[in-house]
Amino acid sequence: MEEIEKKSELPWVEKYRPKFIKEMAKPVAKVNRQKVDLIDELIKFIKNFKKESKEKAVLLEGPPGIGKTSVIYAIANDLNMQVIETNASDTRTQKSLKRKLDEASKSRDMIDFIFKSKNKIILIDEIDGIYGVSDKGAIPTVLEIMINSEFPIVMIANEYKRSLNQIYKKVRKFEVQPLSEEAVIKILEKILKRENINDFKPKDLISIAQKNNGDLRASINDLQGLMQGGRSAESLKNLDELQRDTSEVIFSLIRSLFTEVKTLIDAKRLLDKSDVDYDLLYRWVNENLPKYINLNDELVDAFENISTADQIFGRIRKYQNWALLPYFFDLFGGGVSLAKKRSYTPKFVKTTFPEIISSRIGTDKLSLAKKIEDVYEISSIEATRTVIPFLKLLSSKSIKMKKEISDWLQLDSKEKQILKK
Repeated sequence: MEEIEKKSELPWVEKYRPKFIKEMAKPVAKVNRQKVDLIDELIKFIKNFKKESKEKAVLLEGPPGIGKTSVIYAIANDLNMQVIETNASDTRTQKSLKRKLDEASKSRDMIDFIFKSKNKIILIDEIDGIYGVSDKGAIPTVLEIMINSEFPIVMIANEYKRSLNQIYKKVRKFEVQPLSEEAVIKILEKILKRENINDFKPKDLISIAQKNNGDLRASINDLQGLMQGGRSAESLKNLDELQRDTSEVIFSLIRSLFTEVKTLIDAKRLLDKSDVDYDLLYRWVNENLPKYINLNDELVDAFENISTADQIFGRIRKYQNWALLPYFFDLFGGGVSLAKKRSYTPKFVKTTFPEIISSRIGTDKLSLAKKIEDVYEISSIEATRTVIPFLKLLSSKSIKMKKEISDWLQLDSKEKQILKK
């Protein structure tokens, strides 16, 4: 155990971050629904880049924790290049964004030539974090920097945002898929081997991989937390039962959040009692909000608060700034539950699993998601997770609204039934 403790000083996510492509589980990506070799395409883009090139930037879009940033750093190391990273969500105004990007994308100076500095890759993370009135000029600024940049630009986003439509029209977008369960398990096995841990059962690794839905970063954090939290691998034999218990805890927590909480202190106390993963709890609340809050103005407030809470938690995880956690709890717990003022909640509300956790999506729902995807230019996953629940809510308001949605998307009888469920 002493040897493990010495090695654990550095978070395993950083300790085992791949430095080169050969060390990576290669992510799968699609461009315009066609599967492509992401690494090969990125290397071609970077190697062939010239100031006069037509293609100045690309966009990697996909859920967090699947290796979007790591693949850029690994390619840079393989090509002996330097990554200049900036975070778009930390620069809320046109002026500050332009200053940061100008610094990164400006031409080489005399020092670069004298000391033969490495070529650069400009990495703009969380490009989907640009929002708000003060950012009205931010997207044109990014486009302007793209045109004049002397270095290849790679932008990273977690999800589709309509506000980025101008960028989507100008760049190639790679939809990066979550890693397969098998790929995650192989990486976890390698980490255990390098940590000299040999009593961790395969079925426990499967449970961790399934719990995190392809999020490698979360899987590695869970593995390290379990091994360093005083819990031996032998004690994990009941992990499956513990996970089933978690669902019951969440059901109870969701009901209490919307039916019992009256003050901000109540919300804090309720969340303090729970050890449910924040990301998981966020998905459950997001999925079930419309069932407990049925007035539009209150729904708007609740979703605004949960959205801001999610952005705060993203910063906490990225920068390990845990001082922000109280603000997350205030918005996530109190901000959501206290948004409900006049909404009526029936005595029995069926709390449902988030779509993203479901083991499979039925063919009818997938068909509906594809139709939404064609209209909004979003992924089927995003359509299933966010748009379909919203359409269900609208359809429940009136028969006329339901008919308008049906005619608009040209739904067949089975797809119409999805909006009733």
